[in-house]
Amino acid sequence: MKFARQPPRNRTRSASHIFSWPIYTVVLLIVMWALAAFAQDTENNNQPGGDIAVQQLSFARNDPQALSIARRMYGRDYTYVKAVRVWLEAPNDDPEQMFLKIGKSRNCETECFNVALFHNEKWLEIYRRPAVDALGLSAVTPTGMRSIIEDGRVWTWNGQAYAPQPNQEGMVEREADEEELALVSKELGANIDETTATSFGPPEVVVYEVDILTGGEKIIVVHSPYFCGQSTCPVFLINDLGQSYRMIQALEGVIGISKALRDENGFRGIETLSRGGVTVTSPSTGAPMETIPIQPVAVAGTVK
Repeated sequence: MKFARQPPRNRTRSASHIFSWPIYTVVLLIVMWALAAFAQDTENNNQPGGDIAVQQLSFARNDPQALSIARRMYGRDYTYVKAVRVWLEAPNDDPEQMFLKIGKSRNCETECFNVALFHNEKWLEIYRRPAVDALGLSAVTPTGMRSIIEDGRVWTWNGQAYAPQPNQEGMVEREADEEELALVSKELGANIDETTATSFGPPEVVVYEVDILTGGEKIIVVHSPYFCGQSTCPVFLINDLGQSYRMIQALEGVIGISKALRDENGFRGIETLSRGGVTVTSPSTGAPMETIPIQPVAVAGTVK
């Protein structure tokens, strides 16, 4: 089976006819275009992996009332407690959301965590992770909650809990070229009937040029209802010689690369989205290295 590269759509249009329109019409069109571009940018910003921090969090100044509430819940077990009020949802008349920095030593040197609290009849702990300096919030997403940006990693609200997204910092997506499409066709061709596959339309094949071991490697992801169904999509790891050496699966084809974790052979871990969170897989062995789970929701102050 061969995948045909889809020709890009011709987006060039002549603008000569515009100058014959009344000036107010042209102005109106410009305003509408700007609003549409802003809306599209906002939509992209609210997707997993596309979120950017629009608010950086700092604990340099405590909110006195928030600090008092936080100390009542955490002061007995944690010596270090800082608290600031935040909006995790769109601003309203009930600003009962906070971010804390707590630790078991005076300067938060040991067992130091960032914690997010949300009040819903009682205070709930909805996020707890080892403390980082680079902590921020995105714009409000379609789920009604802001994403949390933790040292580059995005945590999105899935309607019930905060779920991690694979680290895609620095990764740039592009369309596969003819040679890469042929490679994927070869890898999948033995198991795929071409007629059945084309009934779903041509698959979308995207490429990430990455540094996994020595640089010059690639990750190729195939998106298609035929290959993915409603679950995982095939992901091919390509070495610097252009050879496919491993196929793994990623939920919805969402992948990333670990910033610091490497396997026993020096390969950077490949992060894949899974139903339980993010799974970090060894490129050289295919074995799971780590799981970053979805954040459990607990009554504030009960997690020790």
